[in-house]
Amino acid sequence: MRHIGQAGKIFTLSAIASVLLLSGCGSTPKTQSKPVVVEPTPIETSQVEENVTPEHKLLEAKKLWERTRNKEQRDALLLQAADLYLQNQQPVLAQQVLYEVKEDGISGGNQSYYSLLVTKAYAGMPNASAEELLAMLDGVKATGETAFQKAELQSQLFTQQGNYAAAANSVLLTNLPDEDKVQQVWQWLTSLPAESLFEVGKAYPALSPFITLRELTEKNASSPATLAVELQKFQQVYRGHVLENTLPKSVVAATQLTDAGANDIAVLLPLSGRLARTGQVVKNGIMSAYYTDVEKRQDEHLLPRLRFIDTNGADTQHLLNEIGDTKFIVGPLLKDTVESLIPNLPVGVNVLALNRPEEIAAPATTNVMPTNNTLATSSSASLNDDLHNSGGAIAASGAKGELAALDLVTSLNYFGLAPEDEAKQLAEYVFNKGYRAPIVIAAQSSLYQRMDATFKKHWTLLNDQENKRRTNITSVTFNDSNSLREGITQALDVAQSNDRINQIEYMTNAEVYNMPRSRRDIDAIVAFASPQDTELLNPIIEASLNPYDGKQVPVYATSRSMDYDSGKNQWRDLQNVHFIDMPWLMPSHIWQPLQQEVEQAWQNQNTMQKRLFAFGFDAYQLLPQLGMLNTLKYLTHEGLTGTLSLNQQGEVIRRQPQAIIRNEKVQMLSE
Repeated sequence: MRHIGQAGKIFTLSAIASVLLLSGCGSTPKTQSKPVVVEPTPIETSQVEENVTPEHKLLEAKKLWERTRNKEQRDALLLQAADLYLQNQQPVLAQQVLYEVKEDGISGGNQSYYSLLVTKAYAGMPNASAEELLAMLDGVKATGETAFQKAELQSQLFTQQGNYAAAANSVLLTNLPDEDKVQQVWQWLTSLPAESLFEVGKAYPALSPFITLRELTEKNASSPATLAVELQKFQQVYRGHVLENTLPKSVVAATQLTDAGANDIAVLLPLSGRLARTGQVVKNGIMSAYYTDVEKRQDEHLLPRLRFIDTNGADTQHLLNEIGDTKFIVGPLLKDTVESLIPNLPVGVNVLALNRPEEIAAPATTNVMPTNNTLATSSSASLNDDLHNSGGAIAASGAKGELAALDLVTSLNYFGLAPEDEAKQLAEYVFNKGYRAPIVIAAQSSLYQRMDATFKKHWTLLNDQENKRRTNITSVTFNDSNSLREGITQALDVAQSNDRINQIEYMTNAEVYNMPRSRRDIDAIVAFASPQDTELLNPIIEASLNPYDGKQVPVYATSRSMDYDSGKNQWRDLQNVHFIDMPWLMPSHIWQPLQQEVEQAWQNQNTMQKRLFAFGFDAYQLLPQLGMLNTLKYLTHEGLTGTLSLNQQGEVIRRQPQAIIRNEKVQMLSE
């Protein structure tokens, strides 16, 4: 570990230099009648004495050295001085002391103390290697307060590495209060993918109770009452564990979700005019989900009443009059209507908007949404202090204390099919596959340009988070087939290769037997284009790539490039294209009986109508789960449109599965 010095610290450096007198350079100590026996100093890093300064320890070390020439005792005092510098928030001075101690050689008895202090001095510094510091800590033999500090440092360093499972395991070994331990471990553990939990439990057995708790909440997410009963059983099984008396706050809040008595839901859609067909398909999806619940419960009276309100040509006041005293709203569908209506809704109205405004200024409120097909509200403390205006919508934060009156709480969530969301997911997917130099091809229409801009912005963000610089994206923009072909050949350097061949032929006055070669640094191609343009694009790419190196550059697209109505010929032209899309449109999904019913009821739905139907279906099915999803952010709902969860702003985050075109068929990918 490289120590960093600091110019100008003359006093400290001279003090250290005067202390670190090697036995060959100092005067021989006076002979004493009895030898001075000094016991080894135990490793102790807490405040040694009140009002003791690092300089006191340096002076004490100097005197001890002059008197005894005991290097181990002297170094122990110097390390205490470094420790005091760290406690006084003077890491550079601590580093200077540690450097001098290292230069003079570290005795075995002080090695653990030295390693701990070096880690404390350099942890969090931009040029320090977390891996090296963790290796130093592995050799630290410590008990008591020092063991707590070691665990705290390990947790900090594992966090820097992004190893949250190891960080959580280390937190359990610190002396933090139980509530702080549980909250931190829970935060990290619920950020991990569910499929990784088995291996995490094997690697860190101390985390197994937390993993069991997470699985328990996921299994009982549909019923707060059932969750509360299961939690009592859990605490009995883990009697004596920290989780017996201290559960995560969000889990406790989830058990307090109660029935808010929603027997009337207003659905705001454009049911006439230019967008009537769109609104009607979404309505069909909502009604299909509604009657699916009727079949499950065998009683329509157990479900809320749905009222559909036409938003076409309706001003804000008209919509408010139509909504009346209804407390629960699904919609509106259009962004302009969302932006104009939401700020004017009365306090106490709960909304699942089917679009979202350009800016979402503040988080949605605490979880006033349905559970068990009835709407649920969570408790909230100090509501008068917590209520604040969120772009016209009232939001309350917190989830504890006495039950809040329903008319004091508003829940605002946003569910949409924004193309920008798909561009973000595709950026993460391509980035996490390890690609470094993608070409991004985008049509010039506003839709695909928005996706292009979102992809590049998110790619830059991912680069910054990794703290590494990957090759810049190569951009291609086109507006017709000619500019598409020209843009691809230019980006792949094929046009330049042709020019070089022609130039050689001209200079040698002979025919050159060669083929144009493409760039070899390109490792992925991302397309934001219509299905028709993507069908043209893929063969151009295949024809432009170098056939000699055997390297296949994958092409990635979003659902906006897929049309399932064009027949098998399109799949031939899209061979080997990777893409993301709704599970509802994928082969062999889990809703085959529903699909058969839908095909009988609404024949010949096109691709867009299928997506809108799935959107409406999921919107209704989300209603009974929004309370839990808002409270336990790690929970997900497997919907027709994708895996759905909620972020801190109340937006529904949608993750779509990946597929590839092979042998003129769509094949699901497990990654």
